[in-house]
Amino acid sequence: MYDEDLCEVFPGNSQMAHIMRRHDWTATPLGDPRGWPDALKIPLRMLLTSRFEMWLGWGGDLHFFYNDAYIPTLGIKHPRMLGRPFREVWSEVYDEVADQVDRVRAGEATWNKALLLLLERSGYPEETYHSFSYSPLHTADGDVGGLLCIVSEETERVISERRLETIRQLGAALVGATDRSAIHDAVRSTFATNRRDFPFASLQLAGDTAHSAPSSFEAAIARLSRGDGENGRIVALPADIDWPSGDWDRPPREAISIAIPGPGESAGQLVLGLSPYRSDDAGILDIARLIAAQISGALANVAALQSERLRADRMWTFSRDLMVMIDGEGVLRSVSPSWAQMLGHPLDQVVGHHFSAFVHPDDAGANDDALARARDDEQLTNYESRLLTADGGFRWIEWHSSTENGLIFAYGRDITQRRRAEEALNESQAQFRHLVQGVTDYAIYMLDLDGHVSSWNEGARRIKGYEPDEIIGEHFSRFYTEEDRANGEPQRTLETARTEGRFIAEGWRVRKNGQRFRASVVIDAIRDDAGVPIGFAKITRDITEREKAQRELEQAREVLFQSQKMEAIGQLTGGIAHDFNNLLMAVLSSLDLLRKRVPDDPLSKRLLDNAIEGAQRGATLTQRMLAFARRQDLKVDRVNLPQLLTGMSDLVQRSIGPEWPISTNFPLRLPFIRADANQLEMALLNLIVNARDATPGGGPILISASKEVLADDPATKLPAGNYVRLVVTDRGTGMNEETVRRAAEPFFTTKGVGKGTGLGLAMVHGMAQQIGGMFELLSRPGEGTSAVIWLPVAQDDTVSATAEPVAEPEPQIPRLKILAVDDDALVLINTAALLEDLGHDVIEADSAAEALETFRAHDDIDLIVTDQAMPNMTGSELIAAVDEIRPGTPIILASGYGEDVAARSSAIRLGKPFNQSQLAIAIARAVERDAATSA
Repeated sequence: MYDEDLCEVFPGNSQMAHIMRRHDWTATPLGDPRGWPDALKIPLRMLLTSRFEMWLGWGGDLHFFYNDAYIPTLGIKHPRMLGRPFREVWSEVYDEVADQVDRVRAGEATWNKALLLLLERSGYPEETYHSFSYSPLHTADGDVGGLLCIVSEETERVISERRLETIRQLGAALVGATDRSAIHDAVRSTFATNRRDFPFASLQLAGDTAHSAPSSFEAAIARLSRGDGENGRIVALPADIDWPSGDWDRPPREAISIAIPGPGESAGQLVLGLSPYRSDDAGILDIARLIAAQISGALANVAALQSERLRADRMWTFSRDLMVMIDGEGVLRSVSPSWAQMLGHPLDQVVGHHFSAFVHPDDAGANDDALARARDDEQLTNYESRLLTADGGFRWIEWHSSTENGLIFAYGRDITQRRRAEEALNESQAQFRHLVQGVTDYAIYMLDLDGHVSSWNEGARRIKGYEPDEIIGEHFSRFYTEEDRANGEPQRTLETARTEGRFIAEGWRVRKNGQRFRASVVIDAIRDDAGVPIGFAKITRDITEREKAQRELEQAREVLFQSQKMEAIGQLTGGIAHDFNNLLMAVLSSLDLLRKRVPDDPLSKRLLDNAIEGAQRGATLTQRMLAFARRQDLKVDRVNLPQLLTGMSDLVQRSIGPEWPISTNFPLRLPFIRADANQLEMALLNLIVNARDATPGGGPILISASKEVLADDPATKLPAGNYVRLVVTDRGTGMNEETVRRAAEPFFTTKGVGKGTGLGLAMVHGMAQQIGGMFELLSRPGEGTSAVIWLPVAQDDTVSATAEPVAEPEPQIPRLKILAVDDDALVLINTAALLEDLGHDVIEADSAAEALETFRAHDDIDLIVTDQAMPNMTGSELIAAVDEIRPGTPIILASGYGEDVAARSSAIRLGKPFNQSQLAIAIARAVERDAATSA
């Protein structure tokens, strides 16, 4: 098969897309790609068109697919591992991830952060770190058919951070080292924390003396390090030595040997074992050079300290710093002459006295602790205390000490002036820092004249995402979008602040993670006493949530307005339909009686039939209006949607013509829905006709359905539950937003005059809402329209409504005394006329109250025919009152509404408008039910 044949399965022009199109898939268990399921094809297309490093496995053996970004990770296994089982592709690490594969097969997604994997992608095991997720790929029947892995290799980041942390720890450990032994301890403790990069570390300093015969390890180290320079080199380790393996399961094969820089000849030699799972690691020599330089610096400090000790005696007499010798009890045994010069105490009044006698009372406790630490051989460095002067004042002294043979040797420098300046500066800075740092809702920071960041508060860190050490010194233009930078917006901003003193604006800015946010920005120029600009103060406030809240408020107002508008239209439409029903009731019943009385004249009969047909069309319009108002009488039942469409598809196709072929796309085992089958057929017919009218040149019409489960979400217009989403889609002209918004309003239509009533979509809208669903339109100009009906799934215990017979012969009923009740005089007169024409005696009442009085006064009333919607007392309330007076009285409740009235179960419902035949049938059913109840 050719590449072109498989472009749909393997899209794009990537290297892997071409390879996959040429691969012989028929030789694999997966077979011909054209027959693969969508559950494989869809993620495969995403994989091939993504720049993220991805692979997926499909089938029981998880046959391996990967994209171009994954090729470096696969290494020499590319491309022969394409289509191979996952266990074979990464056999060396499969056992480490097998449990995660099992979890994915069970439908659970997994996540790993910087997981160590020893991959053989270059022909040998290699230390790698990957962050990746396994996600299950579900087939159409819900089973897990495979897994998708999105991976990011972090090997270089993890190893670089680990090595930098080693350098940092070594630097911290070497700070304050005063002798060579401390340097050895610092090296040992530091490298003990990084046994992956350096399984062992050996430091030999010039002048170190061995106290015993060297071990085979030490002798081998000495041979390896002989003659290596300050640049260092990587040497092979002899295989006959049991080298320490660190954190690995095998010893290192190579080591770095590097000289410690020093004045003149080398100051020593450092040998570092290397990871057995890293090869061609050129950067490791740079790390070794930095480490050697740190050790060299520490050696220089130790040498300088020793030199200082040698010069101490000469400095004793002439030094302006205090020099003292204190015994283990804290008594001053010797002080330099500078004591008298600095503090004013005669030396003979100092020597032999306890040191604490000259310490400021507020520092007494800290001073005692410092002396105790010094006695324990702890060297005090930059320890500060206050010493009393002879005139009652005090001086700040910064002490450094060392202990030898139980005596404490210390020298102190007068830092009084510095401390006073620092205290004043610290107080000023603390006030400013507390003010600025305490603000977290605003990013407050300083810029130099060129726009580089020179300070950073907590609000700036929270809003923009940068730590101070990441951003200080960087140019502030990085906060702008690429478009603004290209347009020179940052430069204009600073120039405006420089020339006008202030810049104020709102715009889009970018956080460290690349996310954009809406910002309110103020930049003030900072000037010195001469008025010369020296920098800028910048304040940024994140107003994204404020603008989002404003937009959401406006959207909520629009939704509320539309909801109130539709509710008002619905109430108005329902009221109009009710009144119109009463008029049609009078017209139809009059015409029904008149038909029996007109002469047998063909013209008169035809005119009468036309009048009846016109009134019936009006009744159809009122039913659509009542459907929009959600007040029609529905026969709700469990409906098999595919079966319903099958039954009507031929008729509908013939009705609209072959230019608009109708196709369906339903999943297997689509659940039954809860709906009125007849009304749903009418709704679908309306939508199909609309789809035809939207594509005047012809085009396909697709009817599709899917099962949807909605969670309890305030943003969802439907309550939580199971629904079937029925969609009628065309490729017609489409609609703009305003037309979509108004499409379901009664009498709104985009068709020409006389071509539509504007009630079709209104009926669909009302029907869907009345059964607990929803109707929505999705459309754009030129892109066609999708009309969506959300239908509730029928429960197993749904009770099927019993359909009323369409036509039955008028039954033979004995003469009855019937009470007719209706607040509309025309309807009441015609109802009475229909009843009298059927041979019954009729008593009329124009209100429920009058009917109740009449019923109390006549105990021979056999039947009541009452309207539902009447002022002061409804028909259902009248039925309840009659039931208290004379239980079991047959009652017919006539109403054009489909609402669930609170009538007792024995009442017979009769829809308005009705004809004489329907009225006779209702009377027969009421009498038969009463007879059955009495029996």
